[in-house]
Formats: sequence, C-alpha cells, structure tokens
Amino acid sequence: MRQFAMLLLHATAVAWLKAQQCALQVSNRVAGQGLVEYGLILVLIMVVCVGILTVSGQTISEVWYNQIIQRLP
Repeated sequence: MRQFAMLLLHATAVAWLKAQQCALQVSNRVAGQGLVEYGLILVLIMVVCVGILTVSGQTISEVWYNQIIQRLP
C-alpha cells in the first residue's frame, strides 16, 4: 500500500510540475492562473488519497492476511 501511495504522490507531483511549466509558458495570466488552480486541486486530491490509504491500508491488509491464514490447512 505504501508503494501505491508513493506512486500516487509521484504522479501528482509530476502533474503539478507540468501544470507549473504550462503556466509559465502561457502569456495570458488568467489562463496560467487557471492551470495553477487545477494543479492545487490535484495536490489536494492527492493528499486526501494518501491520507485515506494510510488510515485504511493497514486495516485492509490485516483483513486479507487473516482470511489467507484461516484458509491455510
């Protein structure tokens, strides 16, 4: 689960950097500002996803582990 969370964090960071690069390339400030706002929304979504995975990941892992152990002969 931590690997997935780290991959999600990395993908969001890459999306954030690309949004910043696009914002710098756009000559119109309003369009650039919109891209930065979308980048901030992506970062917020990423933080929420990582938090949910951190809180529920261990519980889900324990449930699957217990089911596998119970089915072993």
